Amino acid sequence: MSKKRVEKYIPDALEVLDGAFRNSVYEIYSDFPKDALPKEYNGYISAFGASLIQSGLKPTIAVYENQSSNTDKIKKLLTLAILEIMRKEDNQDYSITESFDMNDSLLMYILNLDEDEEIIKSRIKDIAVAIKLAIRTFKLEKVKGSEDDE
Repeated sequence: MSKKRVEKYIPDALEVLDGAFRNSVYEIYSDFPKDALPKEYNGYISAFGASLIQSGLKPTIAVYENQSSNTDKIKKLLTLAILEIMRKEDNQDYSITESFDMNDSLLMYILNLDEDEEIIKSRIKDIAVAIKLAIRTFKLEKVKGSEDDE
């Protein structure tokens, strides 16, 4: 992990969370408060880092990109946020979008990169840490009907 790179990614992480991520949450949960982000995301992003270390890059991303339930759709938002930040870094003219295309795939994007897998994994770890830090600046609320809401 590079502290310098993590710090560089924080403004983009804030922009993605406050824009495309938030808008995509509302598309999935139309009754979710407009001034908050899902509290459950703290756990998802923490587990993402641990999974990268234990399972590896491609298996972790594949699991997070599964969309069989609303919970999995929320998990996929993490990979889409990372993808958005990577695209911006790779293409200086790229403008962060207003909402995510749920058909996009971080896995497909990294498979097409001409970069060493360890470098890609390092970039993704740094971006994930920046997102983890950035999310703490937002009001967080539980999604109604989630497992820990009972």
